[in-house]
Amino acid sequence: MSSGIIEAVQKKLKEKGIEEIDIRFTDLLGYWRHVTIPVASAPSDLFLRGVGFDGSTLDGMSKVEAGDLALVPDPRRLYFDPFPKKKTVALFGDIVDCVTGHPYSRDPRGVARKADNLLKFSGIATDSFWAPEFEFNLFDKARFWNKPGEMGYEFDSIENPEASINPDSRGLVHPTHSGYHAMFPVDSLHNVRGDMVSNLQDAGIKVKYHHHEVGRWGQSEIEVNFSPMLISADNVMLTKHIVRNVALENDLAATFMPKPMPGEPGNGMHFHLYFDKAGERVFFQKEGYCNLSPTARSAIAGILHHARALCAFTNPSVNSYQRLVPNQEAPVYRFFSGPNRSAAIRVPAYARTPKKMRFEYRVGDGTCNPYLAMGALTMAAIDGIKKEMVPEDMGFGPIDENVFAKGYDTSGLSILPGSLDEALDALGEDREFLEQDDVFTPDLIDAFIEVKRAETSLFKGNPHPLEHRLYFSL
Repeated sequence: MSSGIIEAVQKKLKEKGIEEIDIRFTDLLGYWRHVTIPVASAPSDLFLRGVGFDGSTLDGMSKVEAGDLALVPDPRRLYFDPFPKKKTVALFGDIVDCVTGHPYSRDPRGVARKADNLLKFSGIATDSFWAPEFEFNLFDKARFWNKPGEMGYEFDSIENPEASINPDSRGLVHPTHSGYHAMFPVDSLHNVRGDMVSNLQDAGIKVKYHHHEVGRWGQSEIEVNFSPMLISADNVMLTKHIVRNVALENDLAATFMPKPMPGEPGNGMHFHLYFDKAGERVFFQKEGYCNLSPTARSAIAGILHHARALCAFTNPSVNSYQRLVPNQEAPVYRFFSGPNRSAAIRVPAYARTPKKMRFEYRVGDGTCNPYLAMGALTMAAIDGIKKEMVPEDMGFGPIDENVFAKGYDTSGLSILPGSLDEALDALGEDREFLEQDDVFTPDLIDAFIEVKRAETSLFKGNPHPLEHRLYFSL
């Protein structure tokens, strides 16, 4: 990193009267972590050597006997966080090995950077651009518990149809099953989302729009504009931070859980993406299905071919598979299409021009680690392009019909995993494409599978309350 950039950052912090430097990093599971340094105590070589931390305390990060890691802040992105009491600047940190000084193999941000660099070095594209969709619920009440003899959860929203009995609702509940694009005041969250968007834009994240989603219990969506891959992954972490903190300021609880409650639509995180080469989108070709170029179709084929393994990273929670079920407005089968929203990959009808061409991966959800998810999708796309895969020849469509329609024969369709264990099995069997050029190192994949297996094992031997309802009296 050039000394000029570092000096410019230090000057800006002084001008703004910053009191604390907050270095933030994402662990293997996707949680944002941080360490805070008073500006007055910041070492002069902070941007070169970083600050040490114990990686062995974080699941899957490092072993006890080799726990010392360093967190080096990236001075190219400053976020002046409005939520702490003291004037704080947040910087994204890269994890490095204290002994070698090299990037640490299990740093999720480093994985995304390596995948992006591989794409560039391959000659396929000079850049990739991503635009995730953020779907989440905002609850007025959220609590859950699990203790001997008792377990459960309780959510509530002023938009709950049963809340009409609550005097605070003024009877303003959704009159139909769908809350999609509901108008305020029935959309009770318009102003809250507006505050979120203002904070996002202050953070340098350009917002496309926001609106109420289908779910009536405070389900919302914010869509952002395209950004280069690493910036976009950083933006996911920033967006979740801002959404949660603005929600808390409004006495609300925000969750990106794929399926927080039964009977209501789940929350996905769809990834729109395109590859760019010398200023032109390589996914466009005037002739052909949906104006997709051969490169785009091979990228789609690569993603669909590896989709079962990819789910371990794009849908890495047990709860993810409560959303990926038929007739729940989420994909279940591996195929691509044009405007068909039952497809795993969709080519929007409004984005088929040389300047707008892209496709949308609709499987992912907000429990993913964005660096690992986007890195893995990039590696699958590269594999498909290099091997010149053709989706039509591999049974991946295109299919323009609603495959969830009554009577549709789905017997010939390839299905996505039905559980996290199935996704981890698939990852164990199909990982070579990720390990190319050590983008995903074997030790990272092994650690990720081990941590996630421990997670799924928590559900074994723990009966669900529905089981008591079904079997208690037998």
